[in-house]
Amino acid sequence: MTREDWLPRRSAGGSVLAGVLLLLMGAWQVAIGYAVAGGDVFVFTGGGYWYRGDNTGWGWVNLAIGLAAIVFGLGQLGVWRRFGSWGAHPVPAMVVAAVSAVNQVLLAPQYPLWTSIVIALDVFVIWGLATRTRTTT
Repeated sequence: MTREDWLPRRSAGGSVLAGVLLLLMGAWQVAIGYAVAGGDVFVFTGGGYWYRGDNTGWGWVNLAIGLAAIVFGLGQLGVWRRFGSWGAHPVPAMVVAAVSAVNQVLLAPQYPLWTSIVIALDVFVIWGLATRTRTTT
């Protein structure tokens, strides 16, 4: 067997897929943040949730995560070329996707459908970045 037989087959479009999904997820997070920021204090009571959250605070967190996802999504698509390769590096984008997924788990009691969609996008972003082909420069 050769070395190529042991290496997994990877597509070259992982960064593009992750960039597009980060843009979608970022826009969705901004919409969620705007919707959540308009309410009062809520208390999670059903389903074993024991934490208390402020809608305005959750809204600002979602807005920040959404804007970071949009910035790193544009970086994955190559828009920020003048800043060097920091925007195209996969690790910051994967961290934003992971933080977004954890945030959505905490927000799930109030918006279960929205959070399920965003968590699914986060998983695909992490998968797309983790399995992308690496170019050597």
